[in-house]
Amino acid sequence: MLTIILIATVIALVVLGPFVPGWVKTTQNSFDAIAKQKELNEAGMLSLGVIVPSQIAPWLGLQVDTMIDAEGPLDWQVVSFRAGPCFADNLSQLPDSKYSTAIATACGELDDIQQLYSGNCFLASTCDVPDAAKDELRAAMARVWGEFSDAGFVLPYDEFEQVLP
Repeated sequence: MLTIILIATVIALVVLGPFVPGWVKTTQNSFDAIAKQKELNEAGMLSLGVIVPSQIAPWLGLQVDTMIDAEGPLDWQVVSFRAGPCFADNLSQLPDSKYSTAIATACGELDDIQQLYSGNCFLASTCDVPDAAKDELRAAMARVWGEFSDAGFVLPYDEFEQVLP
């Protein structure tokens, strides 16, 4: 019996042996890609020093659009709305205004929405963002865009938009 187990083990090693380096390389590349993505996300969220008040709303808008169109957990959890520009210490550096209040409120609402509906996008194969979540995301951003406009900020124009007919 022991001989059969040893022979089966040797045969399995001989048959599977050539595939092991490929499996290891694929796994290593996957971990490297995940680490690189995490570094990029953290680099984009760390400081407010490069993000001026007029850039926070467009940044939030981009994150919300990514979440609305989420096809997997990485899209839904694209960013933490507790860190980066939404970090309390960074928000406290903004001048007191309705715009900064709207940004702080939106950060809290977006974090709540992200947490509440995260179960709907836990697996890439079953990621389905409910319409209620999309509506809540849009409503939170609508309030921010309203205050963004009231504060006198505008989005940059594309070249073709600047040309008069």
